[in-house]
Amino acid sequence: MKKKIFKYLSNIVIALLFILVIVAAYSNIQSKGKPGNLTSIGSYSWLSVLSGSMKPAFNPGDLIIDKKVDTTNLKVGDVITYMYGGNFLATHRITEVNKDPKGNLLFTTKGDSNNAKDDISISSSMIVGKYSFRIPLLGFLLLKIKGLPSVIGIWLLFFLVTGTEIYRIYKEQKKAKPSELKPE
Repeated sequence: MKKKIFKYLSNIVIALLFILVIVAAYSNIQSKGKPGNLTSIGSYSWLSVLSGSMKPAFNPGDLIIDKKVDTTNLKVGDVITYMYGGNFLATHRITEVNKDPKGNLLFTTKGDSNNAKDDISISSSMIVGKYSFRIPLLGFLLLKIKGLPSVIGIWLLFFLVTGTEIYRIYKEQKKAKPSELKPE
């Protein structure tokens, strides 16, 4: 029974490490040269939360998933991610929607735990996406695995775990008596 549980858990660890390696490699490659190093697949992007400005909706270290949207559909109360200052990202709640003299939409935002509204008006072109959901604490992990040394470390860990599992299976088969081996 213990062997089955160990085998099951080791298979889960291998699968998770493999997924982590793929996500880390993809994130590093896909976000290179993009403002704010924003990583996305299709219309979804993911970001690590760095501050507590949106507590309790999400916390520092959470991973948030945004979806690209038509900005004309945004309304007061929606949580959006926007880029400002060329490279900086913020995710805050819309508190006002207005139009400039040319009829373009302008959004006023505020972090849920901030006392004051944000200093800048957000134009439609600054909006990266609308908040969809979060995964607690995964953002910290993804921040730590950015860069070549981390990807190499994850690959080494993956091969260590996989190699250990292959060696264990080999040893079990070697211990098995020939009469116990069944032809396939």
